[in-house]
Amino acid sequence: MLLMRILTPACLLIVVAAAAVAADANLLDRVQAASKDIATVRVPFVQEKKLAILEEPVITKGVIEISRPLSSVRWEFTGRSVLIFSKGKVRRWGAEGKEESAGSNDPGLKSFHDQMEAFLSGDWNGLKSVFDVVPDPDGGPLLKLTPKNKDIGKYISRIDLRFRDDLTAPARMTLTATAGDETTYTFSDPEVGADLPASRFSGP
Repeated sequence: MLLMRILTPACLLIVVAAAAVAADANLLDRVQAASKDIATVRVPFVQEKKLAILEEPVITKGVIEISRPLSSVRWEFTGRSVLIFSKGKVRRWGAEGKEESAGSNDPGLKSFHDQMEAFLSGDWNGLKSVFDVVPDPDGGPLLKLTPKNKDIGKYISRIDLRFRDDLTAPARMTLTATAGDETTYTFSDPEVGADLPASRFSGP
């Protein structure tokens, strides 16, 4: 389902913002202080999908690129697809470079669109309405999130997020779909201040 493929990567950005807000004030202050001067960032990742219909997981590499000056996000699965949020619109291209419909009338996509605009504007507090957040009882850099937003809840039942030890960025995120399938993202070191021209957010 196209909407699920859009919501899955989008949740990383929403989750990081919501997690920071839900955590204690000191953590929120630290996250905001660390990110307030960051204009652009590039984060490579490896996605591992465990599907009930397949015996072996599906492994895909990719990269996320974020430009706050351009209010844009590019989420690329190498050699497979590109998702771009820019100029207030969500666009997606398949492996052959052909643009696909993003289902603009779907309420789930509308919810994602609104949350992405809030994230890029820096208005993180509005994201508290999206997830219930449960911290690790042992005090580790772990959070468990369940959707409060019914549109996202149609597709995702739970998100488990592990931060780096210094809390500066996520290290791993696992999304459990309502059908039970799991998608895990393992993130490499972020490249802060990456050169991201406007052409990176216009399409493949």
